[in-house]
Amino acid sequence: MWVWQLGQSMSMDLPTLLRRQHGVIATRQARMAGMSIEAIRWRVTDGQWTRIAPGIFYAYSGPMTWMARANALVLRLGEGGALTGDSAAYLHGVLTAPPAIISGAVTGRQVRRLTGTRVVRRRAMEVVHRRGLPVTSAATTVLDSCAEYSPSQWREIVHLLARWVHSPAVTAHQVLDALGRRGRYAHRALIMTALEPIIVGVESVLEYEAITGVVLAHGLPKPTLQARAGGPGELLRRDAEWTEFGVILECDGVLFHTGASAQDDRRRDRRAARAGRVTLRAGHVEIVYGRCELAVDLFLTLRSRGFRGALRPCGPRCPARVPGVA
Repeated sequence: MWVWQLGQSMSMDLPTLLRRQHGVIATRQARMAGMSIEAIRWRVTDGQWTRIAPGIFYAYSGPMTWMARANALVLRLGEGGALTGDSAAYLHGVLTAPPAIISGAVTGRQVRRLTGTRVVRRRAMEVVHRRGLPVTSAATTVLDSCAEYSPSQWREIVHLLARWVHSPAVTAHQVLDALGRRGRYAHRALIMTALEPIIVGVESVLEYEAITGVVLAHGLPKPTLQARAGGPGELLRRDAEWTEFGVILECDGVLFHTGASAQDDRRRDRRAARAGRVTLRAGHVEIVYGRCELAVDLFLTLRSRGFRGALRPCGPRCPARVPGVA
């Protein structure tokens, strides 16, 4: 990785430099490529180059691309700067579309932002390079993105964690390590709680709520998550399965259980029935608002198949009680 703006002295011809930086160049870079101040001024006066900010120019015709704008902000930030937030997430490959506002941060000094960007100061950052640009590390970016949400938006935070951890960009352990290096952090308890089931296979907020709010909160045994359900070459999975008791729980989200997905669900249920296993299905309403009733259904199903544990109320007002038992 070669970066002019960090002060390396390696020479590079102007066309190659412009190509690498998507048409954006700083005065110091142009001088190191052999241009005089007069030549730079002439290109601006002649309309070949557009001045973006003091000492930063765009050398291509037409509107600036997102990558050009990102390179311009990196040049503006200088050494110790990096792209952050959704801008970093896009360059890590987790977001599929670039954000309209490009965000960055710099350590130890004040930097005036460019139009269409947001810049903050930080004491320190863990920086890596993606697509030739400095960005906050994947684990740092996850925590930064989660910090944008309020505590009441915990579902969005869990969605975000699952999206990152199930991508190639970062592991749950790396996020936990980064969290351990942070000082005060508003969502520490939520992230530590959420990452445990994510590590072992929870793939949606609905599954997370089912495992934590229905199963574990009511003292039911832990199931196997994302157990394979298809034959050779198939990718069918069961959300949660108590193999010992032949009981399966499937979490039906509206977006993920229609059309071909619904056909896969029915095929899984039929195959489970062949082997003498029973499948319980629950949607968002049952899992979020009827979790205690669902816990009773799960408990009685497990008990009918040999489970000898007890059902535990999730709180003082929990209505989960075994029928006929005081």
